Amino acid sequence: MALKREQEADSVEGVSKLLIDEDMTIYVIEELKQAITAEIDLSDTIELNLAGVEEVDSAGIQLLLALSRELQLKNKQLKLTALSPAVTKLFESYELTDRFNTAGAA
Repeated sequence: MALKREQEADSVEGVSKLLIDEDMTIYVIEELKQAITAEIDLSDTIELNLAGVEEVDSAGIQLLLALSRELQLKNKQLKLTALSPAVTKLFESYELTDRFNTAGAA
């Protein structure tokens, strides 16, 4: 599975720390969506580590945008804790950096 809990995930209550270590493409988006959706009701903040994402397509960006919007509607937060070079490049190309909480993401 492309989505995993980070090792220190249980250290902060109300925060789900998740790692995506595969490509975020149309081929795995449905599986990712289902796994992340299961975490939404369990936490006030979803922290996604995208350092292991080597390829992202429009389906991956749509998932992040939809997740961000859904969490906003529920007064919850999405934080991106690390960005791979591929994700960073795409965010910059489409001017998406300001749309996401990427504080501390490298």
